Amino acid sequence: MSQNAHTLQLFFDNPIQQKKAQLVYQYIAAGNTGQAQRWAQELGVASLDDLWDEEWFNPQVVAKPTHLLLCFDTGTSAGLPLRALESLFSHGLRAAVLEVFYDQVGETERMHFDQGRWVARKAFLEAHSQWLTVVEPMGPHSDGGAEADEQSAPHGCSRDPAKPVSVAKLRRDEADRRKQGEEAAQAFIDLARTMGKSGQSPVQGLMAVLLLRAGLKGLLHAVVFTVITVLLFKGLWLWLGLGLVLAITLPLFYMQREHKDLQGDAEDGDAAAQAATG
Repeated sequence: MSQNAHTLQLFFDNPIQQKKAQLVYQYIAAGNTGQAQRWAQELGVASLDDLWDEEWFNPQVVAKPTHLLLCFDTGTSAGLPLRALESLFSHGLRAAVLEVFYDQVGETERMHFDQGRWVARKAFLEAHSQWLTVVEPMGPHSDGGAEADEQSAPHGCSRDPAKPVSVAKLRRDEADRRKQGEEAAQAFIDLARTMGKSGQSPVQGLMAVLLLRAGLKGLLHAVVFTVITVLLFKGLWLWLGLGLVLAITLPLFYMQREHKDLQGDAEDGDAAAQAATG
């Protein structure tokens, strides 16, 4: 079964907070949630849920001289451990490096966090140059030379933001995206149920929705064109008349194009089905 493998390097402001976090995760790994909850409260976190998701599994904890190393696995649909990072940054965590291996696609991604914000790799290392050999250890390579070293270096899979973003905002954005996805899926399910009760095909209902969206898109473009031309150019009635024509023709054009695309997809699907059964 495919899964996502997470590796977190956690750097704390002082060894006491690091030790408390270490005990939290070691007790979780041992299956002793009672003691894990106790040390979470010692760390200053009221609920263990703020540090650990019950859907995570295979926890491993290693205490290093400079930091705490936490590894765990999740399902492929799980999000990033942003809630835990946000809580830790509020209780003694100074910086962190998150590495996720997506087994389903065979890709690795690294993110750098500093003082509660997601930052670029370069900014992270400029602020914490003393940890370069810790977060990016250079292992033995083949005789590929410098080019091979560059390709196998950890920073080759680094994911950097355009500008620093707080972990709290990242978590809100991810929650919003997940909510929108769930709402879209539920809307499609409701549409399918409604169409099924009325004896209509859910596929035809979805096509109708897509055609309506294409028509509204054309109408919006016509309105925007009319407003801009009226404001920027002379000849009010000319542009209003042209805008009215576009308000009729553009929706029809977009709907016709959308219908053509949908028909093409349907024909491709039928051909594939016939080939499979033939």
